[in-house]
Amino acid sequence: MDYKMLHEKFERRKQWLIFDKEEVVRRVMVRYKARIIPKTDIMDLVNDDQLSYEHIFCCLTIDDPRMLDQVFTAKERKDHQWEIDDNARRGMVYKHKDEAHRLYNQLIIDEQEGRRLDIVFESKDGKYVTGFLTRDMSEQVASYIFAHVGGAKFTGLVPRSFLPADLTDEEIKMSYRWYLESLERWNKL
Repeated sequence: MDYKMLHEKFERRKQWLIFDKEEVVRRVMVRYKARIIPKTDIMDLVNDDQLSYEHIFCCLTIDDPRMLDQVFTAKERKDHQWEIDDNARRGMVYKHKDEAHRLYNQLIIDEQEGRRLDIVFESKDGKYVTGFLTRDMSEQVASYIFAHVGGAKFTGLVPRSFLPADLTDEEIKMSYRWYLESLERWNKL
């Protein structure tokens, strides 16, 4: 991949590649038929070490089977099948203390087994997406989201202080390359 050429294209188009948080959510919802869910449904977000719980402003879920068939790679589907087989083999019966915990346990199983994909958005400045998670991983969905949130990050609108403190310069460079690849993949350049 010619990163120099992609960087030059980005520099020429960057003003059109910055999306506020509402626009990012809207685009993801439309493209993937996602729907909003309360962040309290994903009980372990409180302890997440990648996002700040107080700054999580939106959670989406994709659970339409036809859409899920389109967003997971063959390897991701293979991983889901492994989880399905492992859970069946172990005959897992999860204990729960109330209905909310039962639903949460089912949410985790559905993520692991590929029956749903949850997306969590964070905004530390109230304007741009400063972080996001895709639970369970979909390389396609993560790439699409990154193509829409990276513009604010790589033009300096999202200050470095909003990024994880342990992020190295090398990791930021790799992240920028992934952003350029995502822009190219989604024909944004």
